[in-house]
Amino acid sequence: MSHPHEPVGEWWRDQVAALHRWGRLVLRDEDDSVHQMRVTVRRLRSVLATYRPYLDADWTESLRAELKWLADLLGDVRDAEVLRKRLRRWAAEHGPGPSGIDALRAVLAEQQTVGRARLLPELDGERYRALIARLAAPAGLPWSGSPPGKKALRKRLRRGWRRLEAAVDRADRAAGAGRRREQLHEVRKKAKRTRYAAESLREVFDKDAERLSDAARSIQSALGDLNDSAVMIWAIEDIPGRDDALREFLEAEEAAAEAAEKKFASVWKKANRSKVHGWLIP
Repeated sequence: MSHPHEPVGEWWRDQVAALHRWGRLVLRDEDDSVHQMRVTVRRLRSVLATYRPYLDADWTESLRAELKWLADLLGDVRDAEVLRKRLRRWAAEHGPGPSGIDALRAVLAEQQTVGRARLLPELDGERYRALIARLAAPAGLPWSGSPPGKKALRKRLRRGWRRLEAAVDRADRAAGAGRRREQLHEVRKKAKRTRYAAESLREVFDKDAERLSDAARSIQSALGDLNDSAVMIWAIEDIPGRDDALREFLEAEEAAAEAAEKKFASVWKKANRSKVHGWLIP
């Protein structure tokens, strides 16, 4: 368990170890390894952003840049993986795909191949090894002074939750479906940051942090479905000369996106309760 005056320390060390472990599994092409490595990078980046005012600035900013570099490499591969799985599920239900589906399948396969060709040499390279070494070097997070107390940590979580609330409000006021989905994408990003910050403080705030993390995860999950459909819609629209099968698939993804939006409304209502976030108010 983390020492009381070292918040986030054990959690941070666990995430760094997980990043190193998933990196080895990605090189071995283990199933789900790219996804898990990407999630771990997101956790690290989110926590660095959350605690930024209390951390050594030089160490934090350079690491955030390096983690973004790694996240971008992983994202190219993971996005193609997700879309290919969605396409396989749809094709399995609708029989062999004619030319349009084949064309989309080929585009996504090429995206994944190109992404892996960029990613794998980097995971076996000096830049990545240097990043892992730097992440693991401190005993925990390098606070710029004394580690923040519970009051300061609660304030950071409260700030994250209020940003999430504001993002939802902007989505509700957005004009047009396209603009609303853009804003919901921002909601998803805010939910992820809130989730990971709360996860990192379970040793400090116990059940309160767990409830907040669970609520943020439910928001992230609902909007993740919307994001996957939106990205697939863009991919389909890029295929020239769409045939009946592609048009049918496009309609199915548009329906899935609408269903995800409706689901988010009920998820947000459940998450936005005093029981979840009332404890953040001093």
